[in-house]
Amino acid sequence: MKKRWVIILCCCLVCRYGYTADNLRIPDVRTLGMGGIGSSHSTLFNPALLAFRTESEMRIDYYNRYSLKELATVSGGISFFNDKLPVGLHIASFGYDAYRESMFRFSAGKQLNDRLALGISVQYSLLQSELFETTASRLSTDIGLGWQIVDNWLITASVINMPSIIIDSENIDSERIAAWAVELGANWKVMNNLLITGGALRNKENAFEAGIGMEYQPFTDFQLRAGLRSAPFRPSLGIGYRFSNLTADVVMVYHSVLGFSTGLGLSYSFGFK
Repeated sequence: MKKRWVIILCCCLVCRYGYTADNLRIPDVRTLGMGGIGSSHSTLFNPALLAFRTESEMRIDYYNRYSLKELATVSGGISFFNDKLPVGLHIASFGYDAYRESMFRFSAGKQLNDRLALGISVQYSLLQSELFETTASRLSTDIGLGWQIVDNWLITASVINMPSIIIDSENIDSERIAAWAVELGANWKVMNNLLITGGALRNKENAFEAGIGMEYQPFTDFQLRAGLRSAPFRPSLGIGYRFSNLTADVVMVYHSVLGFSTGLGLSYSFGFK
């Protein structure tokens, strides 16, 4: 019983002082280190990015909010690169035994021409809670767009969880696990070892949220990252190191009230086509 009240208090603090976010839609750890603009970097936010990949990838990410394991998100997926229709599969889980949110997602991207790509995904989101004696589930879609204006400029846009269909909703608002959002982003590759990124987000709860970040590669296979996110103000720092086909990413995000969140990501790239 004591643990239940601790978790309820944690959830209330996050809702009061934290930013409104889909618990299952956490950008990968590399993206979080650059301000968290998922539309520009993460296929979980923009399925059109699958069409710009040049190799297949398996990835797993663990993001721990404010050092509370009950508020951690674990996600994993695999994307298959091919010349006709790149596709991806993704699974995410948030919470613990008495409160669990889950998502299962299939996505595909298609390059319409040398510069323009379109993507679409379908996801099933599920909430199971013994803590609040509630259940909910929704089926939703994402649509993403990527436009490579020139070789060093990429403009992106994505519409998330729109439209969506309620499958089951018992004693809870099912949009808790599938709230809509619209996100715009841009990447500018200043030089071979420096990337600048930024973007803006509008969702059901927040009128406006923006982020900006950078990734600098001081030497081969090692990256330094830094970013800022608004509403509320959240700076982030990250590093990445690639050894052969395996890449490890680490991030730290600071919230002025709730403290530090940390994340670890591992990815493996392979040549399956």
